[in-house]
Amino acid sequence: MRQSLGLPFPGRSAVRSMMLADVRMADPPKKPPTVAATGDAFAIVVPFGDGWFRVMAWIRHRPMPDNASVDLEEIKDVARQALGSDFGMHDPRWLSRFHSDERQSPRYRVGRVFLVGDAAHVHSPAGGMGLNTSIQDSANLSWKLAAVQRGRAPDTLLDTYQNERHPVGHRVLRMSGALLRGVLTTPRALCGLRDLSARTVLQTPPVVRRLAMAISGIDISFAAAVGAHPLVGKRAPDIPLSDGRRLYEALRKRRFVLVTPSDTERFPSLITEWAGEVEIVSPKGATKKSVLVRPDAYIAWAISDESPEHRIDAARQALTEWSGTQGSSSPTG
Repeated sequence: MRQSLGLPFPGRSAVRSMMLADVRMADPPKKPPTVAATGDAFAIVVPFGDGWFRVMAWIRHRPMPDNASVDLEEIKDVARQALGSDFGMHDPRWLSRFHSDERQSPRYRVGRVFLVGDAAHVHSPAGGMGLNTSIQDSANLSWKLAAVQRGRAPDTLLDTYQNERHPVGHRVLRMSGALLRGVLTTPRALCGLRDLSARTVLQTPPVVRRLAMAISGIDISFAAAVGAHPLVGKRAPDIPLSDGRRLYEALRKRRFVLVTPSDTERFPSLITEWAGEVEIVSPKGATKKSVLVRPDAYIAWAISDESPEHRIDAARQALTEWSGTQGSSSPTG
């Protein structure tokens, strides 16, 4: 598809001749997942939970083409070098060899064609960021496509997909590449220092939380217009609502959710103007903020410490910018 569109896919190979196997183990590791590298050899063992284990192994000085056959003895040899044991691997049900690239398309949209997930970006499996990134690409684009197809938003809304998600893809390539090179290219003499540093980091709760947020993509924010409220572009937290639900439950209906103080009695009039496009809810507990949450859980607009009348007018303007008006398409913010 990219070739048909004339789109380049610049980048490079991150790692070649990575071996993969699904095996049984006579003496499995006590605390899986288990991962280690010596500077020349790398291996990781991850349990499926049903007696099978996924093993990935790589050795620096033994490059092979992807179609080269894989022998279990070769994987066991690399595991012994990297992990100190092959854990009695036996009865493989899957053996393969693959390579991993770091590449990203410069454009995610060409006319009516959009690139999502691996079509837009590929990277190493380090950090396990590929699935979340691809799902978040889809979540970002899908509600915009629906809004344009229904005639409630202009075609230019679809350009925000490139503006918001291309920087995210670039960030994922950098993060996964840094993790991979940290494991595979550390000189043997520094492997002990690397492993000690990693253990120290992973025993520091604030750092672990920050890493988890970054690797999962939950910490991603989008650029907001100059002068916008500080919350705009941030991912909305899953706050409890006054009706007993949580915000993300309300978002399951795949429409905008306007979270506003309960004293704004006239806000329900907006439901008539944007029928089926917005649900109005109040948070559990007191608040002075009104927040418009997009269907993909990102904050499109917010306001603080204003009168109910001003909040209504500002919310109406925000809905018009993001969702158009009944039967028309308005410019998006």
